[in-house]
Amino acid sequence: MSVTEPGSSQGRVRVGSFERERALTELRNAAAEDRISFDELEDRIPRVVGARTRADLAGPLGDLMTETALAAFFGEVAPAASGPGWRWEDPLVLRAQSWHALRLLGTWDVPPFVELQYGIGGVLIDFTHARALAPLLDVVLVGSSWGTAVLIVPEQWGVDTQGVQVDSSGSVTATVRTRPTGPDAARIVLRGRATGSLTVRTPTGRDLRRAERALTTNPTGAIDEIRRQLTRGPA
Repeated sequence: MSVTEPGSSQGRVRVGSFERERALTELRNAAAEDRISFDELEDRIPRVVGARTRADLAGPLGDLMTETALAAFFGEVAPAASGPGWRWEDPLVLRAQSWHALRLLGTWDVPPFVELQYGIGGVLIDFTHARALAPLLDVVLVGSSWGTAVLIVPEQWGVDTQGVQVDSSGSVTATVRTRPTGPDAARIVLRGRATGSLTVRTPTGRDLRRAERALTTNPTGAIDEIRRQLTRGPA
């Protein structure tokens, strides 16, 4: 009896956070490959997050894999990664402190779930030398006090800004494609609230020179900043 059949004993088996996290990864990959739309992704994510049984997960995943693949999906038992940024409910939170700007340059690993919290000091995140750990990156903006946000992404990456809510005094300027153009390029789906200006662009010559200087003078600067953020904890 399959997981999707009504009354299936397999369908009634309870799932935990690992199964839900893997299901979210399947959905993100499906959206990155254009097998489901962004609207479908937004609709399915709450169903996965609230799933309690295998049957609950089978619904959002059922048209994305065969019965055999679905059975194999539930047969996996070991998580691939853990820690902040690997779960929907536990994103990697990068926080600007008070009036100070948050700047992240250089090489760093971008997990699937990131949240940017910033105020009047603003935030500048340079992904030019970053390594995306998933094809689809969920980035939530939590802006306040008219702070500005600047995201710099590689030429082949894509950024979808449709999910960003902008205050009447704010603005969004995005000069990059919404979908990636390279086989290993990532797609960022931006959500949340921007109270000031949000700019998404590819690097200029000045950006590239600044990133190269950061790599030369402080090659672990971005990683060190993330470690400080994790050590600092919630505000």
